[in-house]
Amino acid sequence: MKFDFMGYRHTFLMGSGVLILLSVLLLIGKGLNYGIDFKGGNIINLRFLETMDETRIRQVFARIPNLYFKPEQLIIQAVAAGGGKEFIIQYPAPAVDEKETSEVHSSIMRQLKEKAPYEEESLSMSNIGPTLGAEMKRQGIRAAVFSVIGILLYLAWRFEFYSGAGAVLALVHDLIITLGFVTILGVEFDVTVLAAVLTMLGYSVNDTIVVFDRIRENRRIMREQSFTALINESINSTLGRTINTSLTTLFTLLALLLVGGASIKGFATTLTFGIAIGTYSSIFVASPILLYLTGERLDRKRR
Repeated sequence: MKFDFMGYRHTFLMGSGVLILLSVLLLIGKGLNYGIDFKGGNIINLRFLETMDETRIRQVFARIPNLYFKPEQLIIQAVAAGGGKEFIIQYPAPAVDEKETSEVHSSIMRQLKEKAPYEEESLSMSNIGPTLGAEMKRQGIRAAVFSVIGILLYLAWRFEFYSGAGAVLALVHDLIITLGFVTILGVEFDVTVLAAVLTMLGYSVNDTIVVFDRIRENRRIMREQSFTALINESINSTLGRTINTSLTTLFTLLALLLVGGASIKGFATTLTFGIAIGTYSSIFVASPILLYLTGERLDRKRR
């Protein structure tokens, strides 16, 4: 039994339009929850002398006088093999110059050790200033833009411009909806989440290429069929491959979500949703857009 994908293309595209609109409103109204990688801050890795937990650590920071940030802004991750004593703690950078930042940080660490002693030799620190964070944000945006442009150029060369345009519009669809999902969940947008987004774009376009490649092959042998019927046949013939590949990837990501720990949770959550929406768009978005762009005008004699 073959499903009439193109017969329901209006419904699927309207649903995608609603999701895009909601995602854009979320991005404008709420915005991404940028992590320290993009807005600047301090990261410390230390081992306390006694067992701690997230609540107790926040309470310790709350007792530090003249703290320039709220304890609720702390991002606390327990190290899996730390026995409840080793933690990675992140907090925002102060709005001061580099020299004063070092002094403020030293003061915080001194008072933290007084209120919750830790092993001095276990302490490791890193700092990302606001300027560097802003630069990383710009680089992240450029990476996404260049990825989309590169994909468009490759597809325009591999197939034709209409196919490339359809695939890139599907990628923009995936990107906006995935960012909306990240926003509504409040996932911290750091370099690992950015990596997940870029990985999702590559995975999505790979699925789309499989479908478009089958469309190109069928153009040579289904010359009496309408282009709508040709696309339906192409999607149905690649559907098993698409589902099997996506499920295999999702099973791996599910394992990362369950046992990967807090440090990789944002990456796994984003990529899990991204794979799902990328698979959806390869079937229900890219091909209908190709049909809208070309109608029945595609020269099926082209080899």
